[in-house]
Amino acid sequence: MSAHLTETQLEILRTLVKLYQEKKRMIKSKEVAEYLKKDEGTVRNIIMWLRGMGLVESRTGPSGGYRPTLKAYEVLQAGALTREYGYGEATIISGTRRITIPIYRLELLDVLSGSGLMAIAKTSGPLLAPVGSKVRIASRPVERVILEGEIKQVQSEAGEILVKVEKLVVIPDAKVGDIARRRLITLRSDMSVREAASVLTKHGIRGAPVNDSEGRIVGFITSSDIARLVAEGANLDEPVSRYMRHHVFSISENESIVEAMRLMDFHGVGRLLVINSKGKPVGIVTRTDILRYIVSLQRPL
Repeated sequence: MSAHLTETQLEILRTLVKLYQEKKRMIKSKEVAEYLKKDEGTVRNIIMWLRGMGLVESRTGPSGGYRPTLKAYEVLQAGALTREYGYGEATIISGTRRITIPIYRLELLDVLSGSGLMAIAKTSGPLLAPVGSKVRIASRPVERVILEGEIKQVQSEAGEILVKVEKLVVIPDAKVGDIARRRLITLRSDMSVREAASVLTKHGIRGAPVNDSEGRIVGFITSSDIARLVAEGANLDEPVSRYMRHHVFSISENESIVEAMRLMDFHGVGRLLVINSKGKPVGIVTRTDILRYIVSLQRPL
């Protein structure tokens, strides 16, 4: 896709990635414009175009702004990103002091010994990391591998730390379509909240999309939404359309479960509508579906 982006578009996308990596928060279009010394209106228009391409996502409000999507990292996967950010990133905590360093290699030791997992993390050069400090190592740009533990030994000149691993998470490279629930239960917009609650209970689900009279998905309502209405004393015989959430968060069936987890966390939701290559809804994926899939990997073949 990068071949279809102009140099200016690529420059702005690279800058957004760089600022997001450095500041670890949503980035304003003004910040990108100031960094590149460009007109903010022009930068904003290009960012919105990138957003339409699925390369950028936005959030409104005082703490809002823009951040690159995983698709953006794929577009910019030329070696520059790898060289700049390395294998991953280590955050070392010693008392009130916190430092972050790039990690270029991670080697796990005695994985199957049962005597305690150890790891060697390699950085670019000399480092100050007191023995006994806590450390968290995560792969970048996608947190597919996350390791937490205690530093047991430091080889400062070699840029290596020996870590006693306390937690290790490796998220499998599975597609959303492989674990999504393909039976899509929907609600009618003219259905009462009481009837919607009955449907959710009958099918043992916690939320469902809402269709209008022409069968188009126009909203979403969850059991938590209904519980809140009960607590507020709302009239449960009023139509779902009055209380449903009008924005439905979705994901392609070909995206990874890592991206699904990131989107759920970013939007503060527990489920996503799954869309096929033709843009048609084909199912639902929830946090529970992902957890169930990961736990199932512990079962014997």
